[in-house]
Amino acid sequence: MDKKLAKDNKLRKKAEEVLQSQFNPIKYESEDVDEVIYELRVHQIELEMQNQELRETQLKLEDSRLEYYDLYNFAPIGYLTLNNKGIILKVNFTGAELLGINRADLYKRAFIQFIEPECRNKFHHHIMDVQDKESVELKLIRKDEGSFYSKLETLKIFDKNGKFKEFRITITEITAQKEAEKVLSDRNANIHQRLNVEIDEHEQAEIKLEKMIEKYKVSNNDLKQFAYVSSHDLKEPLRMITTFLQLLERKYHDKLDQDAHEYINFAVEGAKRLDLLISDLLEYSNVTKKERKNLPVNFENVLDEALKNLKIPIEENNAIITHDPLPIINGDEKLKVQLFQNLIANAIKYRSQDTPRIYISSIKKTNQYLFIFKDNGIGIDSEYLNQIFTIFQRLHGRDEYEGTGIGLAIAEKIVQQSGGHIWVESSPGKGSTFYFTIPIKTDLS
Repeated sequence: MDKKLAKDNKLRKKAEEVLQSQFNPIKYESEDVDEVIYELRVHQIELEMQNQELRETQLKLEDSRLEYYDLYNFAPIGYLTLNNKGIILKVNFTGAELLGINRADLYKRAFIQFIEPECRNKFHHHIMDVQDKESVELKLIRKDEGSFYSKLETLKIFDKNGKFKEFRITITEITAQKEAEKVLSDRNANIHQRLNVEIDEHEQAEIKLEKMIEKYKVSNNDLKQFAYVSSHDLKEPLRMITTFLQLLERKYHDKLDQDAHEYINFAVEGAKRLDLLISDLLEYSNVTKKERKNLPVNFENVLDEALKNLKIPIEENNAIITHDPLPIINGDEKLKVQLFQNLIANAIKYRSQDTPRIYISSIKKTNQYLFIFKDNGIGIDSEYLNQIFTIFQRLHGRDEYEGTGIGLAIAEKIVQQSGGHIWVESSPGKGSTFYFTIPIKTDLS
């Protein structure tokens, strides 16, 4: 009420200002007449101003109506209005175009007839379940062009008394989206199928590989056991042969001629070499057969122990062994002693005319130690560098150097069991440098 009064007062004030600018007041004999005429003129101006305001408002309403008309009819999606029986009350141009029918021909027709038969029950449940705003995807029928995929969003409208008034539905065609989804789905299915085939083939290959590994493990274990048992069992009859040959020589010493003595010596020497060969074979078998420890190993102690075991050949050859500080790495100490011992013994055996000199050092890498054994021996021709770690491989005759040719094969096996690898660089007359790596499982130095 106060707002209306304020508005009226504002309007009267404007009317009075207009009156003052347009009219010269005429004086009548009666002041009452002057006042009545003044009020009539003010009221007339107020009415004119109100009429002008109404005309402007009407023009704005018409502009809004036309704007709404354009927005409604030329929207990129279809608009439908249905009553409670599903009869079309309103439809925009886009909605009519989607259904392929003239707009005028859609009024008062049941919308259900433009839905594919298999989707009609779905639409019925959709309409029944609408509380405020719901959406559903259906296939609609486009006249003379077949069906198309659409997304319907339905709004339930109530009047001011809370009673149902109408359904307002938007229609968006999603055929391209559905076709893209199908292409993507087919492609994914194809990829999935290929992956399943590849995974199946991979799994079969893994199973086959596991069976082969298991088979080779069994075979390898059998071979190790056979080598161990055979070597062990061969030593006893070999000792018997050697013993009886020596007894034969002593008992019939005076009765045997020079050739017989020579034959017996050949047989005894052969038996000794065979005994040494069997001992080395047992040693090689033990490297791969025994269960190993994994404890901190001080390689300073490893070197000391190896030098003690090689005391006699070191003194006989006046060998000089020097070294840098050596690390502490987890592993099996007995194996590492054997490794050092075999490499040092190999350097002493294949010495040159000079005093044997062996220099041992180690370098810490990212996840391993590199050990270096450098000597001044006779060296090795490059064509034989890949052969020297092969079991029983000899580069020289027995008359030149004794032994069975298994020492470096054992060294390689120990390094491999530690997770490292071993190699050599050498040339004739310039000595050899052996390298091997030991992984750092726990560096305690």
